[in-house]
Amino acid sequence: MANRAALRACGCAYFGPERLRDDLKLPGYYPSRDAMRGQGAALRQVLGAESRAGRCVLLSDENILGSPRPPATMSGAQLYPKAAARLEAAFAALDLSGVRLALCIRNPLDWLVSGWGHQFLAGRPVGFEDFCSGIAPMALRWSEMAGRLLGLEAVSGVVLWRYEDYRALAPQLPTALVGLEPLPVQAMPEEGRARRYLTGPSARAITALPRIMAREPDLTAHAAMRKAMSRFPKGANWPGPQPFAAAQRAEAQQSYLEDWARLAELESVTCLTP
Repeated sequence: MANRAALRACGCAYFGPERLRDDLKLPGYYPSRDAMRGQGAALRQVLGAESRAGRCVLLSDENILGSPRPPATMSGAQLYPKAAARLEAAFAALDLSGVRLALCIRNPLDWLVSGWGHQFLAGRPVGFEDFCSGIAPMALRWSEMAGRLLGLEAVSGVVLWRYEDYRALAPQLPTALVGLEPLPVQAMPEEGRARRYLTGPSARAITALPRIMAREPDLTAHAAMRKAMSRFPKGANWPGPQPFAAAQRAEAQQSYLEDWARLAELESVTCLTP
């Protein structure tokens, strides 16, 4: 978002969540293709105008593949089990072909814990075992999902990078994603409102939540969580929750690295980190 003007000057129109969840709604699930096509009319018109102007388009929203909670994000041994169907319907509604997908992936165990923490931020406190119900965390593989997406007729390729490498890769992304020359991109801020909002709760804040809600019953779960996070902010003093044992984390990290190697061998996949 910070680099939208610089990207546009170089021939790339960027549309992020602030547009795709508001006036230029990305088509979601509807019972009929006609309803999907109707919802995508405004975005389809904008995409046509940008194409006629000679600009490539970058659509960016972390929820394009599905909503941010299980079972949409994870079910059984699959990541985003309905991602292919969701994208196929959206591409048809928007008249898109030759689409290059760009995905920032993450160690599935770390991502699962992060997703659980964000349920508290959203005012939906839930136990970890309930959150993980129906999921086989140690069996999750990004390569399995990538194979499904590469099978879509409208997809020409997939660009991947690891969440853990994002800051180092940020200056390279304009070239990697849309073929632009390197830009003097602005880095993500270390502090500020966005970072405070996106940082999940500490383990201590999660355990403090029931007491705060019992003491102040008029507070919503969201407000009580914010109060707990203010009192016990995640950091060196108050680390984030970690429900997995050390041996499980070590096994998952090794599987994640092996899965990255499998991804790099897939045809039409570009991995931005070795």
